[in-house]
Amino acid sequence: MENKQSIFETISRLREEQPGLPYRFQDERTAGQKDVLYVLASEGIPFWRKEDLAKECCGILKDLVNKDDTVLTDPVLRHFLEQYPICSYFIELRERVRITLEAESAARERLYHLGMRLARSGSNPEQVKLGIILLGFFPYDTTKQIMRTLGYHSDYTLYVLESIQYVFPLQNNFIFELAKHTVGYGKLAALFLLKPVTWEQQHWLLHEGIKSDFLANIYANLCIQKTDMRAYFKKTEITAANFTDFAYLICYADYNNDSLTIDAQLDFLYKFIDKRDYASSFIDLGALVSVWYQTVEYWQQDYDFISQNETRYRRTKTMWDTRIARYEKLVHKVESFLHQPKWRHIVYQEISAPQESDNLIMKVLVYLNMHPDFSAFMEVLSRQPLGFNMLDFFLKINPELYFDDVCEYLEAILNPDLFTLPLETEEPVNPSVTDLMRADEWVLRLFEVMSEKRKYNEAWCIRGIHYRHAGVRKRAAQVLQLHKKKWSGQVERELRIALQKEPNIKLKRQIERLLLPEDGKDQKESRYLKVKHPPLSYAHTDKELLHTYIAGTQFHELGGVADFLKAGDLLQLVREADNAYDPNAIAVATQAGYMLGYVPRSENPVLAKLIDAEERLYAVLESPTVEMERPKITIVLKRTFFQAQPNGQGQGQGVILPFPPPKKKKYE
Repeated sequence: MENKQSIFETISRLREEQPGLPYRFQDERTAGQKDVLYVLASEGIPFWRKEDLAKECCGILKDLVNKDDTVLTDPVLRHFLEQYPICSYFIELRERVRITLEAESAARERLYHLGMRLARSGSNPEQVKLGIILLGFFPYDTTKQIMRTLGYHSDYTLYVLESIQYVFPLQNNFIFELAKHTVGYGKLAALFLLKPVTWEQQHWLLHEGIKSDFLANIYANLCIQKTDMRAYFKKTEITAANFTDFAYLICYADYNNDSLTIDAQLDFLYKFIDKRDYASSFIDLGALVSVWYQTVEYWQQDYDFISQNETRYRRTKTMWDTRIARYEKLVHKVESFLHQPKWRHIVYQEISAPQESDNLIMKVLVYLNMHPDFSAFMEVLSRQPLGFNMLDFFLKINPELYFDDVCEYLEAILNPDLFTLPLETEEPVNPSVTDLMRADEWVLRLFEVMSEKRKYNEAWCIRGIHYRHAGVRKRAAQVLQLHKKKWSGQVERELRIALQKEPNIKLKRQIERLLLPEDGKDQKESRYLKVKHPPLSYAHTDKELLHTYIAGTQFHELGGVADFLKAGDLLQLVREADNAYDPNAIAVATQAGYMLGYVPRSENPVLAKLIDAEERLYAVLESPTVEMERPKITIVLKRTFFQAQPNGQGQGQGVILPFPPPKKKKYE
């Protein structure tokens, strides 16, 4: 904004130079962000403090009502607004102004002129916000026009919306007008307050209101919550013209809410899938993939339920079988339709010029089992270079494919100063999402992959031991411990430098152990086992068999993995039938296969027979760490189906369950 013009004058001029709504001269990603998120998501300051600030601000206003010429330059007001932004107490301030106007009717005209002066001539955003609050009590035509001009700018939408709550007629229509003509956080504030009572408003919400370049999920879920979904889905016909609108809704809204039963949601999904021939764009593809995931999730929930409730399943078998048959048919329709080469071409078009969210892009890539070259993602990464969704895709879902690329990418984009910042003693607890925190998460995950997948990048290990984040330094040291035989001479030199600077006592000791010569300490085994099964997950149908411990941990080097394990983690059990000392040997290992020890010899004969009979067993770590003598574990049998249960006549009778759902492709 120019200093010679007020904010109102500047907006009016830019509106003439760039006509049309929403305003194109505002940054929709940042305008109003701080204030709207503070009001909608923050607990703010204590109520009593808000009241004190509102009272103090009202006192300043009373002193200024007769000083029209100096109000904009008044040092007391300017200093107060700089120190205490309006967003933290404006609702309490509005209430105090309302009470003042009721008690002192003679002050109305003076407050009106003061509000006009602040709103129209203020060059400070806080002055303009204060002026809007005052003008909200005067529903004149001139006031409404000022409110529109300012309200269409997301920096001021929130204050206009809140200021019209009491005296403006047809408030909901005015809010609807603002919602249609604002973007970003201003539109978000309008959506929160809008009450869509007319068919026009509901239709707009579900076809236009849901759309946003960067707040898609929030917009979509707000719109879903504010409409009668059951009636709307039933009344509206899906056509070629609105197919993509519904696709957008499916992609971004969590419509699994109380307003729709599962059967009603299935009806809508069937209605959408039956029109799948209209699908032609990436958002349409994303919707079809989302339908597949949603259906499989419902299917799995129902399947788990009937697996655990045999009696209820018997009583309502027809209903359950019918629903699961619907799941199966819906999944088959989606899979058959998406088994076409054209969809891969559409995906490549999207990642080369991305329009949709990283999460949706990742979901589609995982479903189609696509692994484009890392270079193909440059446009996606340019929007958010350190986005969490792409971090998951590269280093959580496909670490074997993209590890080396991510190493090069991070080396190219991270500021070298990150590795010269003062070292933190401890890992931060619940850090705020900042660019620095995003960098931390990417680097942390890089070292987790090195540990889990036995990768080794010496240059990054050296960077890691000098990194400001204590967790990164710890994991870098663990990776170096696992790959000590691969060290070059530079590693030891860098470790000695790191040792002198390290503020964390435990890490300092870990580095000291790393620097000990091999013959200066007891040799311990460090190896990975070949894991037969994929990573484990707990299910309610699993059966605990016995409580025991891990034997022989003292003979295994656990320093590189101990900090990654905690009570409740699942561990692999690996048979060693060719073990020279015990043919019933069962090794205990991490999910990635790093060996921790053995199931005690006295308890493994029966367990060995179960594993040899193709039963799936795993262990749950009960102790807080594995770096102790005999860490406790629980051996668990993985079960999916009901075992035969005796009936009232003493005969065994099993339950034949419906067909289970397909394996869900993980993208989260």
